Amino acid sequence: MTIQTIDNGFLNSFPSVDEELLKTFPPVIRAVVKALGFARARDFLETHGGVNVHLPQFKSHALGLADDELARLRHTLAGHIDAAGRLWLPKPDKLFIMVRNTQIRHDKKHLSINKLARLNNLSSRHILNICRETDERQFDLF
Repeated sequence: MTIQTIDNGFLNSFPSVDEELLKTFPPVIRAVVKALGFARARDFLETHGGVNVHLPQFKSHALGLADDELARLRHTLAGHIDAAGRLWLPKPDKLFIMVRNTQIRHDKKHLSINKLARLNNLSSRHILNICRETDERQFDLF
């Protein structure tokens, strides 16, 4: 399912992204994920995250975006772009780790610990720590 909008006289289709997932992200990353979709946003932010990025009004090969992706990105990030067309994109590492951990907890019911470790390039001990509901090493101070 895609959301259809008309922008600058041509039809753009926004990728379908889970609204609950979008609520967990900060505003800039939320806008990027909404414009590009989760997988494409992850690749884009891994490449361009952590620095100031200039978003041109017209297609640029430097960012590796298609015309429609660039238009959707400029539309969703309009409130975050300065007068010169620049914005700071945060590094997405911690945010995508939260999504990965949620997926691991969900898949634990169907897959073995060793299979999850191989699929995610993690150790089995790390998978066990992720699957633990609460951190038993940290006591509640209040």
